Order: sequence, then structure tokens, then C-alpha cells
Amino acid sequence: MRFANWLFGALLLGGLAWTGWWFALARGQEAALDAWFADRASAGWQAEHERIGLTGFPLRLNRQITEIRLSDPRTGWAWTAPWLAIESAAFQPIWWDVTFPNEQSVAVPGERTAVTSDLMEAELELRPGPALTLIHARAKTGRLNVKARSGWNAKAGSVVADIAERVNDDGYEIDFTAEKLVLPQPLMRRIDPTGLAGRNLERMTFDGAAVFDAPLDRYLIEEGRLALRELLVRSAGFQWGRMRMLAEGRIEVDARGYPEGALDLTMRHWRDIIEMARRSGMIGRDLAKGLITALEVVAMLSGDNKELDATLTFADGKIWIGPVSVGDAPRLAPPRS
Repeated sequence: MRFANWLFGALLLGGLAWTGWWFALARGQEAALDAWFADRASAGWQAEHERIGLTGFPLRLNRQITEIRLSDPRTGWAWTAPWLAIESAAFQPIWWDVTFPNEQSVAVPGERTAVTSDLMEAELELRPGPALTLIHARAKTGRLNVKARSGWNAKAGSVVADIAERVNDDGYEIDFTAEKLVLPQPLMRRIDPTGLAGRNLERMTFDGAAVFDAPLDRYLIEEGRLALRELLVRSAGFQWGRMRMLAEGRIEVDARGYPEGALDLTMRHWRDIIEMARRSGMIGRDLAKGLITALEVVAMLSGDNKELDATLTFADGKIWIGPVSVGDAPRLAPPRS
């Protein structure tokens, strides 16, 4: 009998302690979210929300932020959503399951878009502390549709992205796959006026790692500045109609912001790829001309006029194919002071 009384008392005290812990943690997170909105507003943002709902006792912390309106006048982006759901286990509050609504609005300078999807969710593991540095994130969407106020629209059947801190090195492991992409009509009219490729891009992938000049944390969202320092490409490419490209290699970004290193490319219908890159503005006219001239020689030596393997070397602010400079390399980051 005495043991039963002791056990009951221990369970009661444990339950009271857990209840106190849950409510303290819930109120602390609610206060932190309110403080973040207030901090953004004091920095000149439009940062509004209606309320933060808290449920899930005793094992979960479920927060739902309603009527969100965020806008950064310095960068010109804005996001509006009817709600955002953030869930975590009470015993593991740094791992968040984030669910986005099926309809939301995103604006960038000169354009506002309505974003709809069947599914948009993410899993986030964050390091404790005021910066909330990212440890691991996985996001996925299903049947994504972006419709702009000016009339164009773009779609994706699915998008899956995974990014995680590297265990024994700086930077992040990155894996990205997008399937059944439909590109915006204005972009297609510019890069493919004949309609040869079509708007449907079957697949786009990236598997590699990147080192940035700063960690991925809450300050990145607030300040909007991020510069690439190193990029490892294990495998990246796309399949778009008859065009296919696969790349692998490694580059570093020098003090001036230009790439140093090499990328090995395998391209099918490579002339179409370069011409589309030029029309889209990804590369300049002079660089496109230099690439085509050099790759014509590579194709002639390989004996295949449609598919070829080539290595692009980046050095001294230039792009080289073998000993031939084919143009200026793009600047990937601001110069380091």
C-alpha cells in the first residue's frame, strides 16, 4: 500500500512537472514568434499576423500562425498566406514540421504571383539559439502552380529538395529534383521562339555540396545576403525534349567573385542548349559565340555532331576549353573586402 501511494505521488509530481514544462515552452515559443514579428516591423518591414494558436498538449507543440503578411521594402519581396502550421514534439522542440497552405501569394519587384499546390511541406532541424542555424531541411511540393498577375503561369509536377550540414566539413550537402516543369510563356517566347523544345521540361536534378560565406539561419531571411564560396557538383543536369545535359566537377570562388575549377559536361543537341542559354540571358552573346566555336572543334574531333563531352575550365576570370579562352566567366559572388 505504501509503495502504491509512493508511485501515485511520483506520477502526480511527474505529470505536474511535465505540464509546467509544456506550458512554459509553449508560451516561450509564442513570445519568441511575436517578438520576431515586432523586430521585423521595427526594421521597416510589413510584418503582420492575426494570432498564434497553440495546441498539442501533452506530447506535441502545434503552432498555427494566421493571416500572415510579410514584406521587405529593401529587397522588394513579399509573402502573404492565410496560415502557416509549425509542429514539433514537446521533447524535441528544435525539429519542426512546417505545412504551408494550398494557396498563398508571393511578390518580387515588378511582379506578384498566386501560388497553389496540392502539397507543400518541410521538415527542419534547427540548432538551439537566437540564430536558429539550419542543421537539416527537407522540402517537397506536389502539383505546384504559379500564376502571375501579368498573365503568365508556370508549373511543376513535383519538387523535392534536401539540404544538410556537412558532418566533417564546412558547407551543406544539397540534393534537388524537379519533375514535369512547365516554364513561363514570356521566358519561352524569348529563349525558344520557334517552339522547338516545348514548354515541358521533363526533369532537372542537382546532387552536390556548397560552401557559403555565412551559415543558413534566420539572419539570412532578415538580411537577404548570401554568397557562394565553393561548389561541388557530383551530378547535375536536365532533360528537356531532345536536349539533355549532365555536369560534374568542382569550383571555388576567388576573392574577386569569379569561379576557379572545372566542370565536365555531356550534352545532347548542345547547340540548342547554348542558344537557349544566350536567349535567356544566362550567358552573354560573346560567350555563346566562343563556346559554339570551340565546341564545333570538339564535336568534329569526336565524330558526333549532336552529342559531345567537354571540360570547361574556369581560371583568371575566363572560361577555357583546352588551351582556348572562350569568354569571360560569370561573377558568382561580390568581391571580398
